Amino acid sequence: MTQILLVGLVVLLCAGYWLQRLAPSAMIPLWRALAGLLAATQALPGLRTKAERLATPSSASPGCGGCKGCDDKNGRCH
Repeated sequence: MTQILLVGLVVLLCAGYWLQRLAPSAMIPLWRALAGLLAATQALPGLRTKAERLATPSSASPGCGGCKGCDDKNGRCH
C-alpha cells in the first residue's frame, strides 16, 4: 500500500513538473490556490513566495509566449 502511494506521488510530481514546463498558464490556478492556502495557514513562507511568483504571469511579450530567445530574431519566435 505504501509503495502504491509513493509511486502515485512521484507520478503526480512528474506530471506537474512537465505541465509547468510545457503549459505554465495551465498551472496558474494551482499556484494561486497553493499560495492562498499557505497564506491562510501562515506555514512555509518560502514556498508561499515561490507559489505567488509562479501564480503571476511573467511580463513576456505577447507574441513569444515566454520564449527567451526571441530578442535575437527581431522579435519573432521560432
